[in-house]
Amino acid sequence: MQPKPKRSELDALAEFYALDSKRTETLLDLAGARPSRADGLRFLAASLRIAGVLSLAAGLVFFVAANWNEITVFGRFALIQAVIVAGAVIAWIKPPPAFVGRGAIFLVFIATGALFALFGQTYQTGADVYELFLTWALLGLPLVVAAQWSVASAAWVLVFNTALMLFCGWHPTGGLLWAIFGGVHFQPAHIILGAAGLNVALWFASESWRVDSVPEWVRRLVLSCAFGFATWGGVIGVMGGNLSFDNRGIDPVSLLILASAMIAVTVYAVHRRNDIYPLAVVMGTFIIVSTVWVARVVEFRDEGMFLVLALWLIGTSTAAGKILTALSHAWRAERAA
Repeated sequence: MQPKPKRSELDALAEFYALDSKRTETLLDLAGARPSRADGLRFLAASLRIAGVLSLAAGLVFFVAANWNEITVFGRFALIQAVIVAGAVIAWIKPPPAFVGRGAIFLVFIATGALFALFGQTYQTGADVYELFLTWALLGLPLVVAAQWSVASAAWVLVFNTALMLFCGWHPTGGLLWAIFGGVHFQPAHIILGAAGLNVALWFASESWRVDSVPEWVRRLVLSCAFGFATWGGVIGVMGGNLSFDNRGIDPVSLLILASAMIAVTVYAVHRRNDIYPLAVVMGTFIIVSTVWVARVVEFRDEGMFLVLALWLIGTSTAAGKILTALSHAWRAERAA
């Protein structure tokens, strides 16, 4: 049985032969590209299974929290550790790629984070919140690798970036990483752009070593996190390290780091010519950061400033849309040829 053609391939074929809407509909029907009722039921069943695993994890956390005073310290730890052991046993009996094994390991991953939180809450270790998430991400990485599941990979990306966001945004004074990176040699914008660089490096690694557990949508999630931090750091760099419209100059180091990341992702995407999304996030970052820069240098105030900003946003967004559309069409035509 031959595999069904991908929807992107059919779209490229329809565009290459300039098929109208009626002929395109016929092409999709003949290729069996439309989801059938069975496909819809399979998707619903998969969604419900994932929701079930998440509900079990949430139930575990809320059960301990709701019965905090009724359960002894030993009982709290024993309950969560029993779930971890049970999940490990189930995954051993039904290893991935079976859904039971994947779901069990995913539950163990979430329970591990709950165990760290319980330890910190019970013994008041004094650790910063970002250290909890960072420890969770580092120690939970082997579980995510063992799960071989895109959902677990996406969950790990969110946990890791939550740790980075808390580290960059809260400016704690006693955390382990701030003892290393929080000195006078590192400005907040540089640290934020460092978080963006970690995500960019992670994206390049996932692009180079493609595995089934890190599909395209997870790689896009990583890139979105990267340029979320990049935009944040770029705005601070344009504002001179202070989020206020004063007379401070721009931070050239921050803008140089930002430009390097944007150029690297752009060059790689243009070289691969298979996904327009990296260029879209790069252009989105450029539009936001450049708009803040225009707001700083414009000499108008009130209505005049808003008019200039509106014109700049309209112009850059329109140009970006036209460039992305043209490149998308060109790349599809190349793949169809």
